[in-house]
Amino acid sequence: MCGIAGFKFSQGAADRAMLEAMLGVIEHRGPDSFGGCLIGPAALGSARLKIVDAEGGNQPAVSRDRNVSVVFNGEIFNYLELRENLIAKGLHFDTRSEIEVLLNLYLLYGELFVNHLEGQFAIAIYDHRSGTILLYRDRFGIRPLFWARHGDMFLFGSEIKSLITVDGFQVSLSHRALVQTGLFWTTVGDETAFQEVKQLPPGHILKYHDGNVTLSQYWNIFSLCEVDRLNLKGDEDYLRAFRSEFDAAVDRQSMGDVEVGSYLSGGVDSSVVAHRRSVRNGPLRTYSISFSDAEYDESKSQRTMADENNFIHTSVQIGYEDIVRNFYNVQWHAESILFRSAPVPLFLLSERVKQDGLKVVLTGEGADEMLFGYDLFRETKIRRFLARDPQSANRGKLFSRLYSYLPQYKEKRFLGLLIDFYAPTLLSDSHHYPMQVRWNNGRNLSEIFSSEVRNGKCDPIADLEKYLPRAYYSSNDLQKAQAVECATLLPNYLLSSQGDRMSMGNSVEGRYPFLDDKFVKFMASLPERLKLRGLKDKWILRNAFKESVPESICFRPKVAYQAPDMKAFFSSVEGQDLVRTYLSDARIKSLNLFDPMMVRKIIRKGESLSAMPRVSMRDNMSFIMLLSTMMIEDIFVKKNHLSFSGGKKISVEYV
Repeated sequence: MCGIAGFKFSQGAADRAMLEAMLGVIEHRGPDSFGGCLIGPAALGSARLKIVDAEGGNQPAVSRDRNVSVVFNGEIFNYLELRENLIAKGLHFDTRSEIEVLLNLYLLYGELFVNHLEGQFAIAIYDHRSGTILLYRDRFGIRPLFWARHGDMFLFGSEIKSLITVDGFQVSLSHRALVQTGLFWTTVGDETAFQEVKQLPPGHILKYHDGNVTLSQYWNIFSLCEVDRLNLKGDEDYLRAFRSEFDAAVDRQSMGDVEVGSYLSGGVDSSVVAHRRSVRNGPLRTYSISFSDAEYDESKSQRTMADENNFIHTSVQIGYEDIVRNFYNVQWHAESILFRSAPVPLFLLSERVKQDGLKVVLTGEGADEMLFGYDLFRETKIRRFLARDPQSANRGKLFSRLYSYLPQYKEKRFLGLLIDFYAPTLLSDSHHYPMQVRWNNGRNLSEIFSSEVRNGKCDPIADLEKYLPRAYYSSNDLQKAQAVECATLLPNYLLSSQGDRMSMGNSVEGRYPFLDDKFVKFMASLPERLKLRGLKDKWILRNAFKESVPESICFRPKVAYQAPDMKAFFSSVEGQDLVRTYLSDARIKSLNLFDPMMVRKIIRKGESLSAMPRVSMRDNMSFIMLLSTMMIEDIFVKKNHLSFSGGKKISVEYV
């Protein structure tokens, strides 16, 4: 695992100091060693976190004729198999490293060598023979990669801050990113929070040649439709196969020469991951977040799982003051517009993992997307069912199954409101039927934007559609919902703001067994009834491991991970000072991104929290979006963060 950065001039020799500044500002991603190479007008560099082949895996890898150089961030889980295949073809290796495998794969197969890879990666290659830079990102977007044009330069890096260190490179906030985040809770496609910076979308290749940038897609979620369907005799055969394939995925994802720990959220996904890792590898260190506010706390379930399995368990308790004191620093790492404070506890959790000397943790992320675990999937089935008989009172009652864990929906009055909420979209013929309720509700967030932002030419749904393949439009509801989740929240929030950016901020690599390439193909081969049986989500996962995980956890309804938002900031003098600083009338008006009257209205709600039991999810999201955007402007546009005064001085070994 590493951070990577580099650039290419249109003419002239590459600048060593510029590369070192780009690497210094992302030193947290790979503090173990720094490597670089300068070949003509191009430079590639790596900040390395040593996990595989600590002595032999230094980067960049450069071909013997010095025509091709490679750096990468991530893990290639099938690299040993690829290495043996390459040796059989007569290729020679000096190390047992992943980076040397990537170099030789490219030399043998060319640009589409990526189709041979199974892993989580961001790869950069400079081919001096053609003067071409190639960038690659893994299928689900687990590892980030950004790029920009600046004068006669092409820049790339694992984090946007690498690009911003380049002399004269200035960014501005993107109205398009704000509008997209207001609707989807994240950006889509190649959009970032800044107009001048693009991200490489998951499953894509970027080619920079003769001053031109071209994007091509080598994989999308509908590629899984081509997987042969598994046809076994009965449920027990499927459950047996699921257990076997999942164990293999956990083994692959545990690859490396260092100790592997596991996060433990209290839900079934992370519990199963931790259990299978401990069964197969012995004593396991697990890490959880607990909250001083009982509304968000899941420590009872975490402790139950840890005690029953004799995990070496650590719980990091988070209070309101922790959210407030770390939010600015989390924004520096996230580099994106947040809508929740939830990344903050995850940053502090990875900080504790680092203190214990671990570099790798397993997580349960991806299970809900692959096995239809979100309420979104069940909601869509109920809407379609009710649409066939909209006047049916009994069918409408099924909506209460979505939120059975919330006490208010046991009351008839609240159930009626819920049915009325869903009624307007029941008979819709939209291509995006599964997402309509969420998107209609999301549009309410746009009320906080200024008229200039609201009346701009951005159409976020059209932006998303550019990245939806043709197969999307002929797919069923569940496939559509899965595709949109995998194009929006999964890569650009869950795996980024809550994933890579929070763990790598403390030099800790996250691994995702549910997104393992081989296991994903296996899950795609399963009949849909095994994932969502009636309204029972993740049916096959829960039943495959019901003997291993306590029933109270295994069959617990999905509860979204959240942290205190407005409540945290308005519960202390320090938090209210931050609000006054970043959301002052003068500051809001100076950017013309938000409606000052709406901002004042949200602040008043926050100030009244002591007299109110809670505020709405929309108000919480609006508040965090406001604070997040204003802090991003302070850090990246005004460059007020200390790291932009020069970054960390590092010693780079050049090859």
